[in-house]
Amino acid sequence: MATGATEFIDSTTADVFIPEIWSPLAIVAREQQLVFAKLVDRRFEDGLTAGDTIHVPSVGDLAARAKAKSSNAAITYETVTETNLDITIATHMYAAIAVESIVKVQGNRDQLAMYAGKLGYALGLDVDDTLAGLPDNFSQTVGTLAAENTYHDYLRAIQYLDDANAPAENRYFIISPAAEVGLMKADIYTNNDYSMLHGEGRNTALEFAYVSSFLNIPVYKTTNVEGTNSAGHDNTLFQKEALALVMQMSPTMHSMFDIDYLVDKVAIEQLYGTREMRDDHGVWIKGA
Repeated sequence: MATGATEFIDSTTADVFIPEIWSPLAIVAREQQLVFAKLVDRRFEDGLTAGDTIHVPSVGDLAARAKAKSSNAAITYETVTETNLDITIATHMYAAIAVESIVKVQGNRDQLAMYAGKLGYALGLDVDDTLAGLPDNFSQTVGTLAAENTYHDYLRAIQYLDDANAPAENRYFIISPAAEVGLMKADIYTNNDYSMLHGEGRNTALEFAYVSSFLNIPVYKTTNVEGTNSAGHDNTLFQKEALALVMQMSPTMHSMFDIDYLVDKVAIEQLYGTREMRDDHGVWIKGA
């Protein structure tokens, strides 16, 4: 035992009496804005009750022009040999946790409730990741990876869709934060004098991913486009029918108590397929 005029009961000598407190709050991992699944074509899910492949037939145009009718001559009939695109439904994914009974009794928070949202997010992120991997398959490209895109790049991307007669509605830009920084340097994007070309940011559509419109096309910003700030990102402009998502089994939860291990188990599964349907309705915007 130490003695002396300068000896006190301090935090070291009294350490056994000083409790450590766990905060009722937690640092929850930030979640990315998931936008792709809400913008692509989901029509092929209708009526899907069984099977692992959807055959989507084409309907081609007849002759480019109508034929002139000659007097006293029979007309000519046409036929078109059609093809089909197949959407394979084979991506079966899950997320699961199990919590021992002792944790439920001794823990100071409900672990199952705490991670329930994270299970759903894991599945949503999986679908978004898969769809985010499709834009770099578009044969139409503009820009350079890791470089900020120019106004001309965006105009050329729009022209690609116009040249393909893609509908003007349901077109979307999906870009990285780095790409939006490049856009913010463009006077036509930020100056209110061009307000007819872009709308106000809003807090309702697709959570908070919608940031504005550019050249009358909605812009969605997310960190979940493929790529990195150093290597560049696979940003994109597409019309809805360019990409398809078929969710044969929406996220479905299963739960049980396992008496052998004395744990509560929760698992969520989903089954889906994706496919690029119209290559000329999408543009790979290589950029920042």
